[in-house]
Amino acid sequence: MLKAFRLCAAGILLAAAGCGVMGDAGDPVSQSDSNLLSARNDFGTAETFQVTGAVDFTNPFFQQLGTNPRTCATCHASDQGWTMTSEANEQLFNRTNGLAPLFNPVDEGARPDEDLSTKDAREAAFEPTTIAHGLTRFTRRVPANAEFTVLAVADPSGFSTPAAILNFRRPSPTMNESKVSSILWTSGPVQDIPTQFANVLRGGANLHEQRDPANPVPVAQGQQAAALFMGLFFAQFSDNHAGRLDAGGALGGPTNLSTFPFTLGMNDPAAPGFNRHVFSIYDAWAGSSNSARARIARGQDVFNNNEFMISGVPGINDLLGQDPVRGTCSTCHNTPNVGGHSVIRMVDLGIANAARCGEELPILTVQNNATGETRQICDMGFGGSSGKWADLARFRVPPLRGLAARAPYFHDGRARNISEVVDFYKNRFNIDLSDGKGSDLEAFLGAL
Repeated sequence: MLKAFRLCAAGILLAAAGCGVMGDAGDPVSQSDSNLLSARNDFGTAETFQVTGAVDFTNPFFQQLGTNPRTCATCHASDQGWTMTSEANEQLFNRTNGLAPLFNPVDEGARPDEDLSTKDAREAAFEPTTIAHGLTRFTRRVPANAEFTVLAVADPSGFSTPAAILNFRRPSPTMNESKVSSILWTSGPVQDIPTQFANVLRGGANLHEQRDPANPVPVAQGQQAAALFMGLFFAQFSDNHAGRLDAGGALGGPTNLSTFPFTLGMNDPAAPGFNRHVFSIYDAWAGSSNSARARIARGQDVFNNNEFMISGVPGINDLLGQDPVRGTCSTCHNTPNVGGHSVIRMVDLGIANAARCGEELPILTVQNNATGETRQICDMGFGGSSGKWADLARFRVPPLRGLAARAPYFHDGRARNISEVVDFYKNRFNIDLSDGKGSDLEAFLGAL
């Protein structure tokens, strides 16, 4: 394996004034001397590939852009799938007694005015959200032209009001951005990913790094960060049992991922020519004498071809004009060999319905202004931006590559591991995963 350097865990990177990437002799380095950054996880190892051959740590993404000692990498670390994980956050809290730059009440913890005077107080503040679920906090306000009204908010922290609602989400992974239709949980109809990425970095510096909004990050620096990440790819590289995922004719790993084509709408299930054989990277392992490789190949087949009835999913059933729709996992995760949605489309799986919400999340009672219909949810989803009733609780379909490195899962971090993700879908859609299909599917997802 090529020699690699890892970014420090979120927050530790910024424990001193500068970037904490170290070389063999303990001296800071400004670039990795290879194109791989290692990220160990339960299934094996994921790695990063940069098409230029090195990740430039002098890029604005890795620099302090605000008044606190954070960088974008505080919440988007290479060894955590370019996001942050609950496991890493717990370890970081224990190592630093909750004093690392990540643990800043501006956007972490249950509410912005928590008592942080002691370690016990800090643990009580950050454990339910930042540590347990890897969540970052935002404040949402209902758009002025919204088709709905927030009648009440039941917030366990006691902070939210119908006019200012605390909202908690997982940081979106900042990788494989050239292979996606949108980069945020609730992105609007934006097709210019580099510009969107640059703008998100500039806005993030104001919020998360507490930069003076009167002195915004220069546009050129946002574009520089976007250029780096449009050439950055992240995927599982090796499996604990199957070995290298690009061996024996397989096409796993980040280097192969960088070569797969992507165009917006290239495999839209609502368009003619949709092909549900979305993943083909492990076709060569079908029937392998290596049991671990054969299992991954069987899991790929389950993903592509194991049919079930998709019902009650706004963004899918209404779009296709059918309820239920007979589909597979690839109906939603339809970008070939990436697994995101190939068009900008938000869907509502019911994840934000009150009955499925974690006890740490505020519950909103919302009312349709025209019909009087009410609904209880813990996240307005895309509706919080568009103001449309039909967009409430809708989120993007996230891409799947590098999945094993970035637990927990879903926008609210409800699933602690891939097994819980599979269980959610099995129960939600009554999917038949008997005869080992469930464990095969988990092995495949862990090899992405």
